[in-house]
Amino acid sequence: MDQNAWVKIRVNANPNLLEVLSPVFFELGCQGINELSDHFQLFFEQKDWTSDKKQQLLAILETYVVDGPAELKVEDVPSEDWTENWKKNFKPFRLGDKILIQPDWENLVPGEGETVITIAPKMAFGTGHHETTKLILQMLEKVVHPGMSVLDAGTGSAILAIYAAIKGANPVMAFDNDPLAIENALENCTLNNVTHVKAVCAELKDIKAEPYDLIVANINRNVLLDLAGPLKAYSKKTGWLILSGLLVTDREDILGKYRTQGWELLKEEMMGEWMALLLKNSDA
Repeated sequence: MDQNAWVKIRVNANPNLLEVLSPVFFELGCQGINELSDHFQLFFEQKDWTSDKKQQLLAILETYVVDGPAELKVEDVPSEDWTENWKKNFKPFRLGDKILIQPDWENLVPGEGETVITIAPKMAFGTGHHETTKLILQMLEKVVHPGMSVLDAGTGSAILAIYAAIKGANPVMAFDNDPLAIENALENCTLNNVTHVKAVCAELKDIKAEPYDLIVANINRNVLLDLAGPLKAYSKKTGWLILSGLLVTDREDILGKYRTQGWELLKEEMMGEWMALLLKNSDA
C-alpha cells in the first residue's frame, strides 16, 4: 500500500454544512476539504480511513443533514495525484466585474482595474467557489473603499479581508475560531502581499469592541442570529454590515432579528438558493 495515498469522499450534502462541520471533520482526521457548488469532498490519508471512521462520519452527517441521508462516494487517490487533484478542481475564475480568483500555482496578470486574489486551496475555507462567498465579494466590490475599517467575522481563508485590504481598507481585523482556518488565512495574506490584515483565532467576544465602518460575516443562519445584538458594539453609527451564508428561506428570520437590533436593510442579492444582505446601522 502507498503509505502516502489518500481517500477522497464525495459527500452529496449541502456545502453550507462546512461552516459548522469543518472543525469536526478535521478533528476526525480529515486532511483537506474541497467545497463545490452542490456537494463537498473530504480527504483522508488512506492509512487513517477505516470502517470505524466511516461510521463516525455517517453519524455526524445524520445529525446535521435534514433533507435525507447523506450519500458517500469513496475513491482512492494515489499520492502523486494529490496536487493534481487540486489543480483539476481549482481553476482561475472571475467574480463580479473585476475580481479574479486564482490558485497559488497560477500567475495571472490583471487587466486594467482588475484585482487578482491568490488562494492556497488546501482546506477550502472560502475559496470563492461557493455562492455565499461570490455574493459577498460582489457586494464588497461595490462598497469597500480606501481608508475604510473592516471587521471580517468568521474569516476562513481571509479572502474577504484580503480583497478589502487590496482595495485600500485599513485597518482590517479578521477572526475565526478554527486554528486551521487562521493558518490558511495567514498563508493567503502572504501570497497576496497583504501586511495590514490582522488574522487571529478567536470568537467575537475576544475581539476588542472598536467601531468599524464595515463588518462582513459569511457564517451561517444560527450564528448570525446570535450575533445580531453583539455586532452593534463593533459598528460605527454610520456603519455597514454584509451578511451571507444564508439560504433564501432564512431571510425573514434574519431580517426580523436584525431589525429589532437596530439594523436597516439597504440591499439584497440572491444566487440560486443563497442570498446576501447589506445592512446599515440605523442608530445614527
